[in-house]
Amino acid sequence: MNADSFALKPLAWAISALALSLSGAAWAMHETVVEVSVPLERQSAFSVTPIQAEAELRETPGGVTLVDAKTFQNGRAGTMDDTLKLATGVFIQSRFGSDEARVSIRGSGLQRTFHGRGLMLLQDGVPLNLADGGFDMQAIEPGATRYVEVQRGANALRYGSSTLGGAINYVSQTGRSAPALLLRAEAGSFDYQRYQLAAGGQQGSVDGYASFSHIEQDGFRDHARQRNGRFFGNLGFQLTPQIESRFYTTVVDTNSELPGSLSYADLKANPRKADAGSLNRDAKRDFQLYRVANRTAISHDDGALTEITGYAARKTLFHPLSFARIEQSNRDVGVGLRHNQPTRWLGGHQEQILGANWRRGLTVDEQCSYGMAAAGTHPCTTLTKSNKLTANNLELFGESRWTLASNTVVSAGGQWTAAQRRVAPGDMPAAPFYQETYRRFSPKLGVQHQFTPQLAVYANANGSFEPPSFSEGPVATGKPLKAQRATTYEVGTRGDKHWLGAQWGWDLSYYRAQLKNELLVQTPAMALPSTRNADKTLHQGVEAGLRIESASQRLLASYLYNDFRFQNDPVQGNNRIAGVPDQVFTAEMAQRLPGNVWFGPTLRSASRAFVDHANTLAAPGYTVYGVKMNQALPKGLEWFVEARNLGDKRYAATTGVILQANAMGTDAQFSPGEGRAVYAGVSKAF
Repeated sequence: MNADSFALKPLAWAISALALSLSGAAWAMHETVVEVSVPLERQSAFSVTPIQAEAELRETPGGVTLVDAKTFQNGRAGTMDDTLKLATGVFIQSRFGSDEARVSIRGSGLQRTFHGRGLMLLQDGVPLNLADGGFDMQAIEPGATRYVEVQRGANALRYGSSTLGGAINYVSQTGRSAPALLLRAEAGSFDYQRYQLAAGGQQGSVDGYASFSHIEQDGFRDHARQRNGRFFGNLGFQLTPQIESRFYTTVVDTNSELPGSLSYADLKANPRKADAGSLNRDAKRDFQLYRVANRTAISHDDGALTEITGYAARKTLFHPLSFARIEQSNRDVGVGLRHNQPTRWLGGHQEQILGANWRRGLTVDEQCSYGMAAAGTHPCTTLTKSNKLTANNLELFGESRWTLASNTVVSAGGQWTAAQRRVAPGDMPAAPFYQETYRRFSPKLGVQHQFTPQLAVYANANGSFEPPSFSEGPVATGKPLKAQRATTYEVGTRGDKHWLGAQWGWDLSYYRAQLKNELLVQTPAMALPSTRNADKTLHQGVEAGLRIESASQRLLASYLYNDFRFQNDPVQGNNRIAGVPDQVFTAEMAQRLPGNVWFGPTLRSASRAFVDHANTLAAPGYTVYGVKMNQALPKGLEWFVEARNLGDKRYAATTGVILQANAMGTDAQFSPGEGRAVYAGVSKAF
């Protein structure tokens, strides 16, 4: 077994531990897992604690994970990678420590290294995705988060998601849960700085929360400077004992220099250098996002709950690259309705969920060439493209869940999706233009049996459906791409047990998805990215997590095995799909020292990842080590020190994807991982 095929040798002990007992990696570390009985009636739709939310999730016959914010706010907490790196079933890799990352669940949106696709990203149950399906990682503020729900695949049906990846829902602090005042500061390598001021409170039937944050860093690489300002706020009203309404506001202003990709030889020689074209043209990705949303919950006397959501968002993008300047203006609106109806059936409980989502987005997309302009400038010498992109989506979904004899849950449901993608001329006519409508029903059937209060097993079968986003675009002939669809089968187990003086928990699942028309980047060497529909592909894998916690020790770990490949493709045969390692392992250990100080190592390891579908070139596997120390002091004072990549390992965190690399591998695109870094932070809650 060589290092390229499997980079996890140094943690053989951890893999052995996983074979004994596996758990959701992000369960709350500060609380002991207890059995929670969730009544049919809910007192508040906006004051669900992490323990209550986890208890509800564990009724789902499929892969779900809850990440308590306390598990990532004890270290650097500025990006999605910081929040989800230990979440079971989530593959996320940040490029050189930036906000942008490759985030994927079960191979969704696999080949996007920025501006994600393939899963639904939500804030408090309201979509953050643009209407065409894309989303921005910078739209999330980890410091304003109470917990994160990860619902893999069709287990996210409750939100109207029919994507292969499922949904990730960031649940915000409110005036009911947040401290009156929070001050937090982080600083570290590469001139990293992050400051947050947050306040919350409640007065009678009204509560409010607001968070202001500023993040900046020069970055690990040349020409990688970032400046991000974020405001998140919500205001809640208890209109009557049965009606609650909460308004949300999001403002994001982000400016990022782009260092571009490197060849592997350049990465090994000097991973901090910038691509010459990106540097000479001062490549950037700057955008501003303004978003308002509302969520209103109506509780009924019979325990039913009706939720109405709505949002409106505006985003402007300034995106000069080495070859052209891209500018976009997005306007998105959406409304949603969901009704939960509990009843009694044959001596057991029945819950029926019915819902609908409608979303519409308009994007004005323009592209300019630079002509003979001087380096470092971004003039619009020639307008080469001007299009108006319209996306419409209607999702109707429903699920019935029966609890039989208090230990078996059976669920059945489905979603009907109708989506339209339209490209029309803007100020300058330029082909291709098209309009395409996509429709499909995606069913779901699942069962979960609770053998003991500590052990549950589950199985499900479901369909998924995903129309292309505008970033995929039409093929060169102007013919629209087909929608991606899949049939997925999943089996798994989860539970918890007190053993050897500690609380053990596990979450282990195996899934197998047969895909048709998968949206894959299939770009020849030295060509601009181009997406095509593959014929038949297979995604299968193992998702596992481990939690071991006692009064003096704790271990959190997650493991992924990915087997994604073509199936009898005329060109690629049964080759592996490029862009993802076969195996990924992440872990944190901590020992409690005197004074309530927690100290221990961290680790992230990945096997090799092919960069071309021909499987001729791969980014080698890697293992990076770190260490973390944190302490919670009286009167709301906390501090942490975290060191990452102590060995200063040079490795590729993400790669571009091409059809076939040339003999020298000089046409492949590698994004280096962050080098040795140290971060420290302090927070004070009043």
